[in-house]
Amino acid sequence: MGELEQVFTEVTSRANGVYQEYKKALAALGAEPLPLPEPAESSQVILQLLDWLMSEFEGLGEVMSVANDNAASVSFEGLVGNLLRASAVDLARLEGFQYVPYEGLAEEVAKIQEVKVAFFEQFWEPSGKVAVQTLAATATEVGLVLATVHFSSACF
Repeated sequence: MGELEQVFTEVTSRANGVYQEYKKALAALGAEPLPLPEPAESSQVILQLLDWLMSEFEGLGEVMSVANDNAASVSFEGLVGNLLRASAVDLARLEGFQYVPYEGLAEEVAKIQEVKVAFFEQFWEPSGKVAVQTLAATATEVGLVLATVHFSSACF
């Protein structure tokens, strides 16, 4: 086997390792990659892997969007649920409320930094992150994640 053929064989071998790591990363978001194509002959293996990567990247944005939406939802529910439990918020007062874009909240955001730290330490780290991962895993099992269009059988 020539040196070039050894390189192509090594590329194929390493591609499997990359695939397994990528598969683990996507599983945390409730998605699964398309299967790696069967290895092609000689230099075609590199082009084949690049085509596979391109197809994966096409769907990755949607997977990330769904994961971000799930994280925002769980965070909101956890924060407001805790505020309700502490009788610190009256949801009836929010009827007809006009939300201000984030960019317009600089003064308010500056005032809540200590509360944000407490939220991450007392809610997000011990349970919120796990809730999002559980939601992603459940979506994978039942096929609810919208990214199924771009990812094979089991799709943040």
